[in-house]
Amino acid sequence: MEVPAVIDRAITSTISRTMITHGSTQLMVCSMLIFGGPTLYYFALALTIGILFGIYSSVLVASPLVLWLGITREDLIPKSRKDPEQEVQGP
Repeated sequence: MEVPAVIDRAITSTISRTMITHGSTQLMVCSMLIFGGPTLYYFALALTIGILFGIYSSVLVASPLVLWLGITREDLIPKSRKDPEQEVQGP
């Protein structure tokens, strides 16, 4: 598969988990925002903004950045190195 197809498949397969994680985390942060009082208000507000930007950057920034940098599939496959100590020495 080509790199854009791999990225599309990866985003498609993980978007449901991302949305579930975002929703459950945001539900807890919103409860802190509403019921936490003035002590936790700005902390919960910062968490809300951070969660939104985190999801935005992982889905909508990282993928185009990989394509823009021209990363290929071969760049992501680790290259095997031969260890000189493991090579068999002839007689």
